[in-house]
Amino acid sequence: MANETYDDAPQMAKARGRGVRKYLRSASGLSGLIRLRSLAQLETQAMAITASRAGEAGAKGKTALNRVLIILFLTAIAIPWIIPVGALRMSAYRITLCVVVIPCLVHWLSGRAGPIRVGDFAIILFAFWKGLSLAVLHGEEALQAIGVSFVETLGAYFLARCCIRDAEDFEAFAKALFVVIAALLPLALLETITGWKATLRLFALVLPTYPDEPMMRAGFWRAQGPFEHPILFGVVGSAGFALAFLVLGHARPLLDRYSRAGAIVFTVALSLSAGPLLGIALQSLLIAWKRLADAIGLRLVWLMTVTFSAMALCTSWITGRSLVELVGKLTFDPMSYWSRNLIWEVGWVSVSNHPAFGTGLGKWDRPEWMVSSIDNFWLGTAVTHGLPALLFIVASVAICLVAVVRKTGLDEKLREFRSAYVISVLSWCAVGQTVHLWDGALVLVLFLLGSGSWLLDVDASEARPHPARGRLRRKPINSGSVRRPGRRPPPRGSRRIPNLAERRSAPPS
Repeated sequence: MANETYDDAPQMAKARGRGVRKYLRSASGLSGLIRLRSLAQLETQAMAITASRAGEAGAKGKTALNRVLIILFLTAIAIPWIIPVGALRMSAYRITLCVVVIPCLVHWLSGRAGPIRVGDFAIILFAFWKGLSLAVLHGEEALQAIGVSFVETLGAYFLARCCIRDAEDFEAFAKALFVVIAALLPLALLETITGWKATLRLFALVLPTYPDEPMMRAGFWRAQGPFEHPILFGVVGSAGFALAFLVLGHARPLLDRYSRAGAIVFTVALSLSAGPLLGIALQSLLIAWKRLADAIGLRLVWLMTVTFSAMALCTSWITGRSLVELVGKLTFDPMSYWSRNLIWEVGWVSVSNHPAFGTGLGKWDRPEWMVSSIDNFWLGTAVTHGLPALLFIVASVAICLVAVVRKTGLDEKLREFRSAYVISVLSWCAVGQTVHLWDGALVLVLFLLGSGSWLLDVDASEARPHPARGRLRRKPINSGSVRRPGRRPPPRGSRRIPNLAERRSAPPS
């Protein structure tokens, strides 16, 4: 417009009007573009919020499914039905594991159950060698046993690996196990008093169950519960002691914590089995050791432990009795220690004769007058499947425990959960020295072994102190309401004499 010339004022006014309209059109276009951009940003934000909510809903759905599977598995262990499926002898927990074993392996291989770890391969090798030993020794006749061994070993372990992925899932596992044990308590008490196998008889109204053979010890009937032998009932019950005390009792009142643990001790005592009770005693000692270490420091507790161990060894050397012999006599039946000691000696002779694949399902090398049962899970594994199977299961336990113990960056709650996991697994290892594990007890301890791998996936930057439950919480301090030292203005209407510092800082009049 600066280069155009006009002869009169009307033309100049029209030109000015055209310029104003062009400017307004350009301004409206710019504002429209701004509006379009803002709408696009709002749409993007809405899509992001929708996706995040969908992700949260999907995560909640997966978490709910995980907890349903945990509850279903633990409930199936407590159902003693024997379900014939063709030539197979199935049970409720075996059917559950058959359904979930392949999806859990796929879930694990895809990385959705956390990184693949060395302990996982040790369990796979353990299951593989068990199947290989049976195939080498028995051929096609052992196909059913191989399938059951595969499902029970890998299904139970990887179900825990896939379903327990955070502290809430682990707490749900501990709660479900406690509920199952507490539900069996009244029936077990009735069984101890009357000798009537209440659990087995009630379930037998629908389908066949395990044989109910009355067993008495110390003048009481031994509670068998929904398992094949009373000692398995004690093993399953003892597995929940540390979980109830440290996981369910975390940040809870002392009465709540000790009442839960006491209910489990009472339930295990009804089985009248020394092995599970010794396992609970070991868990109690380890919990006390942890509390003492938290109070006075880990180094001092280790020094005290080494000192007492040396004193115990010296006492054993002076008296001429080994610690194993002294502990072995803490049984309800004095002859059971000598029987287990004989099984230990003869069993290792059988292992030396068949070191690679063991004796399988056949007769192991023993005198004719000895019983066929091996009251030792570790020795029984070596006798039946060979030394490699024993080495693989020991390696899997050691790798899982060492990895979890060395994990750093955990807050106070997660450290309590880790202690519960480690103490429970160590108790299982000790109880396995005195009893043989099979059926429901075996799959439960394998599930317990895989239930602690989620601790390795906890990010140290995400670990935060958890608020206490059942305790008084401190109110946050408002920094604005705190009085700080310094010069304060005098109250209105007061005639306070200024101090020396105020006189020096005052401007000259």
